Amino acid sequence: MAAVESDLVDLAGVSLETLRSFDGRVLAASLEELLRRIDMPQASVSDFNPAERFD
Repeated sequence: MAAVESDLVDLAGVSLETLRSFDGRVLAASLEELLRRIDMPQASVSDFNPAERFD
């Protein structure tokens, strides 16, 4: 599978216990980016057309 290019921190394989031990500053930039993207829902559902049927 091709890698997805992102500014978010890859937490795959990180246990919750390990995540709890991270310094908050390590994740701050990723959290800010995530919150920015959440505020832009049109980017999350680009090319979505509810009128288009696939059946």
